[in-house]
Amino acid sequence: MPETATPPAAQTTQDRIIRCVAQVLAKSADAISPQSRLIDDLGADSLDLVELMYLLEDEFAIKLDKQDLSLSAQLGLPEQEVHEREVIKPKTLALLRERYPEAQELLREGVTRNQLAPLLTIEALACGIDHKLSKPEAPRA
Repeated sequence: MPETATPPAAQTTQDRIIRCVAQVLAKSADAISPQSRLIDDLGADSLDLVELMYLLEDEFAIKLDKQDLSLSAQLGLPEQEVHEREVIKPKTLALLRERYPEAQELLREGVTRNQLAPLLTIEALACGIDHKLSKPEAPRA
């Protein structure tokens, strides 16, 4: 019996993001996992990320802002607890070290938000989008 594609309504946020990432990066969706890092593992550059953001907005019928995919959205922390003058606070750094044990060299004291871009994974994107979708103002008019 032939295998049928999963209907979009039954797909998880991660599945839908993987499909979008595969489209933007011209990769097989099978080669992308929730733990795939967009920059380091999949080779995305800044233009790819901009294109992906627009595609995700269309896919989820939402307007994404930079903060929707921020560390605070991914970690479930208020923005003021994540950083001070762009430098990651110790509490957030400890949470990131637990979540990304392979990135200890990057997760050093004094690291800034911009320096953490290589940690952006499919799973992190899904957390940010799910967080955005959970807000009543999420859908576009």
